[in-house]
Amino acid sequence: MGWNFWALLSNDSGDKTGETGGGGAQNWIVWVVLAVAVVLIIVWFIFSNRKNKSRQKEYAEQMEAIRPGNKVKSTGGLCGVVVEVCDDNTVIIETGSETTGKSYFKLDKDSIYQTDAKGATQIAREQAEAAKNAEKATKAEGAAPEKSEAPEKAEAPEKPAEDAPEAPAETPVQKDE
Repeated sequence: MGWNFWALLSNDSGDKTGETGGGGAQNWIVWVVLAVAVVLIIVWFIFSNRKNKSRQKEYAEQMEAIRPGNKVKSTGGLCGVVVEVCDDNTVIIETGSETTGKSYFKLDKDSIYQTDAKGATQIAREQAEAAKNAEKATKAEGAAPEKSEAPEKAEAPEKPAEDAPEAPAETPVQKDE
């Protein structure tokens, strides 16, 4: 009963007694399952590689967009404001305040973990999101008058009932009799 994966892939049915039959169909199913698994793994690698490349591109654009005045955080946790961007792929950041004293550090751009600088891709994505949100807001405003008209129609039949004071006066009289 102990099935060995490699035995399933081999041409033998696994029996040494001479019985044949059924092994070919089982072997075919195993090969199909194995092929599907390999294809899925390859597709997964392709899509994950694309995603990583787009992240790396966005990060590189963000590092190129760093200018004096941008806030940065280094991989070591050092937070500050960029004072100068040097030609040798480094930046000088300022930390501290007037009361505690200011410190200046020279960091390599590769050691920057986080920044508020925005690259071209990030700006384009934010503009697209803003346009989509504005479109949703205009659709919501266009749909809002339709919703407000429905309650007004429901209120219109109630007004004549309120204007007829005779009906409520008769009801208590009937209860007294």
